Amino acid sequence: MTRIISLILLLLFAVGSYLSFTDITPEPVDAEPKPEPEEWVMDDSLAMYLEAFEQDFEDGRISKGIPGAAVTIVKDGRVIYQKGFGVKKKGTSDAVDEHTVFRLGSVSKGFASVLAGVFVEEGKIQWNVPVSNYLDAFKLNDPQQTHRVQLKHLLSHTSGLPRHAYTNLVEDGLPLKQIIPRLEQVPLIAMEGEQISYQNAAFSSIEMVLESQTDTDFNSLLRKRLFTPLGMANASASFDSIRNSGNRAIPHVYYSRSRGYVPISISRKYYNAVSSGGINASASDMGKWLLLLTGNHPDVISKETLNEIYEPIATLNNRRFSRYWNGVNRSHYGLGWRVLDNHGQRIVYHGGYVNGYRSEIAFAPDEGIGISILTNANSSYPLTVIPDVFDQFKQDVEVALTE
Repeated sequence: MTRIISLILLLLFAVGSYLSFTDITPEPVDAEPKPEPEEWVMDDSLAMYLEAFEQDFEDGRISKGIPGAAVTIVKDGRVIYQKGFGVKKKGTSDAVDEHTVFRLGSVSKGFASVLAGVFVEEGKIQWNVPVSNYLDAFKLNDPQQTHRVQLKHLLSHTSGLPRHAYTNLVEDGLPLKQIIPRLEQVPLIAMEGEQISYQNAAFSSIEMVLESQTDTDFNSLLRKRLFTPLGMANASASFDSIRNSGNRAIPHVYYSRSRGYVPISISRKYYNAVSSGGINASASDMGKWLLLLTGNHPDVISKETLNEIYEPIATLNNRRFSRYWNGVNRSHYGLGWRVLDNHGQRIVYHGGYVNGYRSEIAFAPDEGIGISILTNANSSYPLTVIPDVFDQFKQDVEVALTE
């Protein structure tokens, strides 16, 4: 009897094992193969324009003596152009490519505001809540204004602090936790929300705010919530990252008419205030970033939140930031971004300079067009290039509408 029971148990075990390791789920009768993604083909007129753009850009770069540059253009949810120009270091033949890493300077501010927007969507912070509610160390010279300054004032440079308050301490390398409490000593020049007064130290308070609400350091938040989901493989936010990169551009400063730009060392400046000027990225990274900014990554942040970020909060009634745009006489500032009206075309943009690197980014979110230009020398040349790109595409749209 015992032998018979053992044989029955062995048989049941064998049948169970077979069922466990055998897929007996029938195929659904209505299953259809997924269609292959439609291949995109660039039309001839766009290809001709980009060919002419490339030659014009290269001619201008050489005439200005800029050692190296990288350009990315997006349109209609695609990267349509991405290329490196020149060399990583003057006097060498090491060419810049689409993965060469540059420093972004103040273009980093847009990353900070978008990252904040991610956590607004998750309910961890709110634009209209006072900074001091999240950060005890944030205090201004006027206690009442301290309790009125909201996150939106912080990110739009409208807190009432004078221009570049304690930027010198940022450049001296002090950690933010030592700089932010000192803002209380600075006399205010305006009520909150009334006047744009550009900041680095105060703006970077957003790092401490996000860290306090997530228990995660700011650089990790950038990586986990932006760089990794977007596939920004070359992007980083530390001195060691760019120093150890095998494909990095070397910064240059202008020395003299005879010598032009000369290479200098990469510095540690602004890696203590990453949100103001400490992000590193390549042209390929900036293409992915532009696609998010033009609303193509709702899995990361919604178009609605992006539009809140781009909404103007304060206005500059002069041409300091619009002088290269024909007939545009004012500019605005939203949350980490400048905004201007190019004759009915909404342009969101920002520039950055740090340590011999220059970066410019601009996009028309309503039309899905954007461009990024990174250089390893400080030159206004990118500012002269960018408006022409938008004017060209704007003209194409107007022609299409009349046909």
